[in-house]
Parts: sequence; C-alpha cells; structure tokens
Amino acid sequence: MALQEELKTQGDFLFRYRSYLPFCILPLFILVILTSETYLYCDGVYNTSLVIAAIFVGLLGQGVRIWVAGFVPRDTSGRNTREQKASVLNHTGLYSVCRNPLYLGNFLMMLAPIILLGNWLFIVVFALSFWLYYERIIFAEESFLRVKFGQEYIDWTLKTPPFFPKLSGYIPSDMDFSFRSMIRREYNSFFGLTSSLFVFHYIIAVIVNWQRGGV
Repeated sequence: MALQEELKTQGDFLFRYRSYLPFCILPLFILVILTSETYLYCDGVYNTSLVIAAIFVGLLGQGVRIWVAGFVPRDTSGRNTREQKASVLNHTGLYSVCRNPLYLGNFLMMLAPIILLGNWLFIVVFALSFWLYYERIIFAEESFLRVKFGQEYIDWTLKTPPFFPKLSGYIPSDMDFSFRSMIRREYNSFFGLTSSLFVFHYIIAVIVNWQRGGV
C-alpha cells in the first residue's frame, strides 16, 4: 500500500475513535506522577498558578470550540465518527484563519489537565503525540475535501494554515450565532473539560498524599 493510502487508512480509523484519545493519556499521566516530581504540590505548597493556567488554557480551548459550533453549517462532520461528511466548505469565521479550529480547541482542552503536573517534558511529549495522532486524521479529512470540493478547497488551503491561526485573514461568518447549535454540540465537551480537570487534580492529590505516607 502506498504511503498516501496508508496515511488515509490510518486517518479514517483514528477519525472514528478520536474521542478516546484522553483515555490513552490517563495511564501515562499516572506514570509521570509516580516517577517524577509533581509541581502542583511543590515542597508541600499548593501551586495555585498551575491550576489557574490549566483552567485558562482549558477554557480558551472550549471557547474556540464554542465559537466554531455557534456558526457551523449543517451536515458537516462535527461530532460525527462514522464517516467524513460536508455539504459545504466552511471558510469563514475561525475557518478563515485555521483549517482545523476544532482540533486546535481539542488540543488546548486536553493540554489543560496535563498542565496541572507542571512537567514540561510531558507537555512536549503530549504535544508531539497529539500532532502525530491528529495529522493522520487531518490528512484523511483533507483527502475527502479535496475530492469533494476540488479547486475551491485547494484555493482555501493556499491562504489558510492547517493548525496555527493566521489572524490577519479573518473573514466574519455570514451566519448568525446559534446558541442552540452551540449547546447541542458542546455540552459534552464542556463536561469532559470540567470532569477531566477534577479527576486529574484528584489523582495527583491522592498519589502525592500516598507517596508522603498519608500525611
């Protein structure tokens, strides 16, 4: 199988199971706590700044997803996991500055609980792992969109970066913001963000307390 077909096959597979990535991170998260210093409790002092940073990054990611969800056209992939679909090519709003704003939001939201560790090496490892995971999904999606929309899609990619936003290219959406669409699409992600921050914080506290002999 040629490399392009292999990447697309992997991307289609990962696309269907992309919601499970956080569960893959949890064992590594626990391993890092057990084998390295945890800066949330540094020398017995609670590091409030790490918590604030984690919440800020998480809410920033959630804000990106809310912005996208409020303006998203019908019949696009969104939370769909079975197959690629898109009835229109969305190139306004956040899609005018970044081709994958939902994945940018995902990255920030998944990064948030990892920040609680204060372990910069693990943050770098997570960022690289996220990119290796999602680049295949993006490749599969872009293969679909290239076939679906042809030159219109190619023209859009030439002026819009895949991940890191180019704010100077922002084009306002021609749709009204839909609170109904936003809530319907994003209540799960908000619950996931809040619960992951709570669970990861709790795990750190329990393990640190255990390492100190229950003090």
